[in-house]
Amino acid sequence: MTHFSAHSLLFGLSCGLTLTACNDDRIHNICANHPTLCQDLVDDGWCRYERTDIIRARYHLQEEGTDRRKYDLMRSLERYLKCAERSTNIEYKTAREQKSPRVEGMLAAGEQLAQLDAATRNSQDPYLLLWHWTNNTNELARQHFLALEGQPVLEEPELQLALGGIHAKSEPQKAIAFMHHALSLYREGDAVNGRILTSLSTLYMGQKEYGLAYLWGKVSESFQNTPEVSAKRFGLYHSLSKADQEAWDSQAATIVEQLKSGTYRP
Repeated sequence: MTHFSAHSLLFGLSCGLTLTACNDDRIHNICANHPTLCQDLVDDGWCRYERTDIIRARYHLQEEGTDRRKYDLMRSLERYLKCAERSTNIEYKTAREQKSPRVEGMLAAGEQLAQLDAATRNSQDPYLLLWHWTNNTNELARQHFLALEGQPVLEEPELQLALGGIHAKSEPQKAIAFMHHALSLYREGDAVNGRILTSLSTLYMGQKEYGLAYLWGKVSESFQNTPEVSAKRFGLYHSLSKADQEAWDSQAATIVEQLKSGTYRP
C-alpha cells in the first residue's frame, strides 16, 4: 500500500523525469553517511532496485527502530534474495561454497533476514503476525492476527485483503465484505492493490455471480499491466448479453474513477 506524503510528492516533482537519478543520489548520500548500511551489498547492476530498497529500509529502521520498519526491511531482503537467486541460479542457503561479491551479498542479506525473523517472533504488529504465519506456519501468529479483526489496527487495505483471504474458502460472503471494505480505505493518490480486485472477481465466480465477476474483472484491468483475471474470459464462458456487458462496463468505469479519487464506498 502506498501513501504519498507532501514531502514525497514534492520530491517527485522536483526530480521530474530524472526520478531514478534522484533516488540514486539519495541512496548515494545514505551510503556516504552510513557506509555500513550498504557495503555488504555489491552494486554490480544486478538487482539494483531491490538493493536500493534494502538500503532505504535499513536507514528507516536505524532512524525509527519500530516493528513496522523491521517488517519493511524483511520484505525488502526477501525480494532481494529472490532476485539474486534468479540472477545467480544459486539458492543463498546452499551458496556458502561459492565466493563472489554477489554471493557474499546474498549471504549477508539471508543472515540479516534470519536475525530479524528470530527477533520478531513475538511481535504483535499485524504485518509481522502475517509474516510469521505465512512464512513460518506459526498458528499462534494467525490466531493473534484474527483476534484483531474489527480493531482500528487492521484498517488498512492490505490487512483487510489478508482477512478476506483467510475466510475465502469457509465464508466467501464474509471474504467479499472484507475486500469491499479494503477498497473503501484507499484515498486519492494511493496505489490500489490489484489482488483485491482479482480476488473479488474470483470470489464472485465461486458464488456463480457471473455479472459481478465480470464487473470486478473489468475493474482489475485498469489497475494491472497484465490482468490476472480477464473480464473477457467471463464474458466468453458465461455468455453475458451485449447489453449486460455494456451496463457492467459502465459501472466498472465509475468504480475505477471512484478508486482513483479515493471515494469508493460499497
